[in-house]
Amino acid sequence: MRTAPVVRRGRLAVGVGLSLAVWACAHDFPVPATDGGVPTPGIGQNVAADQACLECHPTIAPRWQLPSSHGVLLDCIHCHGTRGTPGPGHSDSRACSDCHSQGSHPAAASCTACHDPHGTENAFLVRETLKVRGGSEVPVHFTTVEGASADGLVRAGAEGAAPGTGVCEVCHTETRYYPQNGLGAPHETGWCPRCHLHQNGFWLGRP
Repeated sequence: MRTAPVVRRGRLAVGVGLSLAVWACAHDFPVPATDGGVPTPGIGQNVAADQACLECHPTIAPRWQLPSSHGVLLDCIHCHGTRGTPGPGHSDSRACSDCHSQGSHPAAASCTACHDPHGTENAFLVRETLKVRGGSEVPVHFTTVEGASADGLVRAGAEGAAPGTGVCEVCHTETRYYPQNGLGAPHETGWCPRCHLHQNGFWLGRP
């Protein structure tokens, strides 16, 4: 008999998650709504139920414990409503748009093309690898809520970072600023979503 992975939601994870939520509110990043049938976030209220889920989904356990994880604010059941006995197809999955108002980037087929809802090492659930044109997967490192920096969204011109390897840059081959080759024209170095809003699919301009 398998032992269910231990779920730990420490103060660090909660603190980081809440800090990002507060930061998001101050920088035009919508946080999950709490009306219209959307569950109110809770700090790991149903650990026993999560343990039961993770017994059959052990690969999710390490991600669920990361600071950038839905596990900081929600339980499994908030997104996966159980439908009967555990097994294939026993639960449904909420659409990201049930809680989030951000628009998908035009180049992405869905939110999960760039985000892993269960948790990642990067900020804002950004995947550690992204699939680019041609089908190859490239590593992505994004741990600081900054624009051009070694840990931010773009790396061109950032000391100690490989140009063209930031979250935004890895897919851009025809953009004037911050293209994949790292040779774009000089541009704003601050937080990209101040002008390219996520709820607009990162198109320039405010709604």
